[in-house]
Amino acid sequence: MVNFKVDSKKLVFGLLVISLMLTLTIASPHVYADDDDNQPAPARPAMNLRLPGYHPVRTTGFVIPPGAAPEAGPPIRGSPSKVKGFPKPVCSITNGSPSGIVSVAGGQLIEDWYTGDLWFYNPVTKSCSFVQTPPLAASGEGYWGLAVKRGLVAAITWNQTIGPGVWLCTYFPSLRNCYRDPGSTLIPIPSSFCATMTTHYCIPDGLAFDPSKNLWYVDPDNGVEVELTAASQYTQVGTVISYSRAPVLGIVIDAAGNHWVVDTACVGDLFENGVYLGSVGDDLEAVTISSHNPSHTSDLYATISNFCNNFPAPYIADLNTFRVLPFPYGSGADDMPGISTVLYFTDISFNYVWLTKDTVD
Repeated sequence: MVNFKVDSKKLVFGLLVISLMLTLTIASPHVYADDDDNQPAPARPAMNLRLPGYHPVRTTGFVIPPGAAPEAGPPIRGSPSKVKGFPKPVCSITNGSPSGIVSVAGGQLIEDWYTGDLWFYNPVTKSCSFVQTPPLAASGEGYWGLAVKRGLVAAITWNQTIGPGVWLCTYFPSLRNCYRDPGSTLIPIPSSFCATMTTHYCIPDGLAFDPSKNLWYVDPDNGVEVELTAASQYTQVGTVISYSRAPVLGIVIDAAGNHWVVDTACVGDLFENGVYLGSVGDDLEAVTISSHNPSHTSDLYATISNFCNNFPAPYIADLNTFRVLPFPYGSGADDMPGISTVLYFTDISFNYVWLTKDTVD
């Protein structure tokens, strides 16, 4: 008979190692779980987008001027109110106003409407810090859209003084910094293309990358969705999609390449790949895809700014389940130009970044 002497400490250690290896193999988390990049395709929402308890109180109202400064609009304003379970605003931008926002590894990148500067919100330290300025001579009011794809970050402006265009930087998670080549400049949208528009100028607002890293922006003044091709380093225009129904303002593109677009007219339309799906009842400003909900499904979320005064107050909604998320406003309207995959959203009217949550009561 052979006697085996077992070292109990080594045995326990070995079992722990095997257990850890199996856990990493079977349940390895998605690298981009909290990133705006590579979001799975959501289910197509039902044609009736009316949210329970939020039927319009008016059928007509003021249409927010597409591309106008955020102060332009009807003489109504939302007022932050205490809603049960809603957190306080997470941060504001010093001497600025948050517009575009995207989720990146470790936090949120936030765009300044007035300058195009990028800021970073750290959810651990709960603080906002300055990250990067746009290229020389590219600073100016009108930065609305922000997008990210595999670390490449794009910010777009419609400012007519510096010229409408985009600037790029590369985000490094380990440094929590977005590196901009010192020699980089604002990449202009070709003036020859803008001259062909109905207004004879371009007003790019919402912005998104497609799976091939092409950039797409929506222009509410001209009612178009425009592709800036990655193969040309974003200096040439590719496909142009026209929207005859309304002034489109927000866009998100899923991992399958589907384009989801919303408009800022009083009806609040939703489009999939240029096809009208339904209307919410008031102007929509921003749209995103998020699985931060009880069922962990990829759902469409939109900011309803209520500038047409059709609802009791502005709010955030899940367009797949028709849930109204906790919101900080008791009345009026509010400019909410950006919402990220982790459900942080920006607020130009009060200059805050907020975090909401999709939970079951």
